[in-house]
Amino acid sequence: MGVVYCKECEEPLCAQCKQDHARIKVSKHHKLCDLADVPPKEIQKLLKNLIACPNHEKEEVVYLCKDHDMTCCNKCAIADHRKCEEVKVLSDILNDMKVDCTGLKIVLHDFQQQGERLLEFERNHEELVFEIENQALASLQTIKQKLLDIYAQLENEVLSSIADKKKVIGEKIKTNNEKTLQFLNDIKQQSTYIEQVEKFGTNEHVVLLKRKLEKNSVCRLKSTIGELEKCRSKSSFKCVEDTSVDSLLLEVQNSLRIEDCTCDISETGSDIDNSHYKPYTERIPQLQCFKDLSIIPMFDNEKRPNACSCIWIDKYIVISLREVNALLVIEEDSDFVLSKFNCDDMPWSVSKTGPMDMVIALPYAWTIAFAQLRYGNVHVITKVKTRIPYHDVTKNAALNQYICMSYSNGQIDILNNDGTLLREISLSSEIKECALSVLCSCNFNVHNRVLIISSYLKKTLMALNLNGEKVFEYKHQFLAGGRQIAIDPCGNVYALSYLFSIHQISPCGQHIRSLRFGNEIIVPFGICFNNTFDKIAISGNEFANPYLQVYKYT
Repeated sequence: MGVVYCKECEEPLCAQCKQDHARIKVSKHHKLCDLADVPPKEIQKLLKNLIACPNHEKEEVVYLCKDHDMTCCNKCAIADHRKCEEVKVLSDILNDMKVDCTGLKIVLHDFQQQGERLLEFERNHEELVFEIENQALASLQTIKQKLLDIYAQLENEVLSSIADKKKVIGEKIKTNNEKTLQFLNDIKQQSTYIEQVEKFGTNEHVVLLKRKLEKNSVCRLKSTIGELEKCRSKSSFKCVEDTSVDSLLLEVQNSLRIEDCTCDISETGSDIDNSHYKPYTERIPQLQCFKDLSIIPMFDNEKRPNACSCIWIDKYIVISLREVNALLVIEEDSDFVLSKFNCDDMPWSVSKTGPMDMVIALPYAWTIAFAQLRYGNVHVITKVKTRIPYHDVTKNAALNQYICMSYSNGQIDILNNDGTLLREISLSSEIKECALSVLCSCNFNVHNRVLIISSYLKKTLMALNLNGEKVFEYKHQFLAGGRQIAIDPCGNVYALSYLFSIHQISPCGQHIRSLRFGNEIIVPFGICFNNTFDKIAISGNEFANPYLQVYKYT
């Protein structure tokens, strides 16, 4: 029965074999251990493989060739490493080196911790995904409940209105029926008189009855039938759609969407990865040209044009000019003014709504005008009268709707493509106060489907979803300079500042950087990108002199 284990022989030894092992010269230096300390079979196999020659399975490695950095047995040493300069006996090397795996253990321990952190991260990320899913399901449930509630309310109001109207109409019908039946009974009675008198009376009786009926009853019956004709039931009702059901359903259908994003919950701050917003963060804008609009000869010297919002269509820049009530079209690479379009009233703002399309807000005329730029000339397609004065209009291209803001009313409406009212966005008192600020503007960010409000007096950018709920708010003491904002293809927002700079803000409301312009920007108002987003234009008024500046990114 085995009492010890020989590590070199890799087998258990009984008491007698143990004594023989210690006595025999070849085995007396073998390491023995208790059977309880015998390594598992897989470790025994590993130990055997470690000492085995990779080229000769039955031979053990004896040498280490440093020239080839490999172990070898006697056969390999003679056959393959005779000419190598550093072939050392493995046992001799062990005496010259420290047999210690502490450093390797530390490295493996670090790897283990990193692996455990990765597992923890994936667990947390899985929980985050479940949480996002639950939030989406909760949003769906909320929308569903709101739809059911509003439908129940609509159904109740419609059915109640129908019942009230039916009651009034039914009472009228009942009254008319009673009068008509009474009229018919009167006729029946008169007819009965005629039959009975003709049957039982003489000719004299018939003549006298006829004379009586013609003189009295016929006149009365004629008057009665006339009254019945006038009073016959005419009132009815109909179901009218104040809002297009198809448009309403389309808006409900598009009220939620799921989109891909990158997040890293191990990072502090926002859970939105801004790495894909970087194409515009490293570029520097260089002034390409400065255009002084005050020297344009087409303006009356008594009126100084006030440059406001601007848009970039193709190679042209369109600027709305207050005081002189006009739109100015300028070629980007030229000081030449291509055309001037006179408006019926003050063009408070102009917004780009398509490749060649724009919308002009004329609040003092309670009008918005839809126009196109053709060969450098503004052509109005149609004008729409509005229920309140809109100062800024932007387009939600995905739903083909217009989002209109009135700062005088502190109100934001959504219009159908034909200019009819779809619905009013419900605003909290805080947001309404921001929207009531003078010189407030709005822009729709298609990247994350939010409405960006820029408030001149509040020095604030506020993002809202289309239900009027605040998504984020960005404040800065020097944002008072900009009345208009611009949005790049990544969804970054660009807001003007009085301190000769533009604030670049991520779609989640985080400050990315400030673009410095030296002392070039004075009293800025409008800002816009060109179609390729490698140039940016700024309109404003320097000491009451309107100007346009064009910058190119380098």
